[in-house]
Amino acid sequence: MKKYVLAFSALAAAAALGPAAATSAADPVAAVKADLAKLQTDVTAKRNVIVADAQKLGADATAAKGGTRAAAKAVIEPDLAKLKADLASMRALVSADRAQMKSDLAAAKQVKGAKKELRPSVRSTRASIKAARAEIRAALRNARLAVKDLRASLRK
Repeated sequence: MKKYVLAFSALAAAAALGPAAATSAADPVAAVKADLAKLQTDVTAKRNVIVADAQKLGADATAAKGGTRAAAKAVIEPDLAKLKADLASMRALVSADRAQMKSDLAAAKQVKGAKKELRPSVRSTRASIKAARAEIRAALRNARLAVKDLRASLRK
């Protein structure tokens, strides 16, 4: 019985994905637009996660000022580990999205008029990604400065 359930679920999944795969192969412009939307969504998620982690690290570093080195280390290390793990996972996710978009964009460029149709979408996505990256850099810079100040306060 389990074999039939697994086979049926596999067929149902293939049937559900079949039209979507055929549509993306038939219309490369729609595939690029979908990739751009996914990339923008993932970059926004990356910004939200990384900025929150960096702000928590900065706040904890500021709060730990004036304490002992061991207490500061106990507070900062988990935040730093979480920030590094989130950076690595989000970087991999956005990298995969960008690679998929590039391959679909190369296929779409073969379609007449696709470049002109995609130009506004690509520009708006680039602008939003640029803004998100600037926010991430600013949050990381502030966290780095807070940790640097904490280290300086512990040396005195």
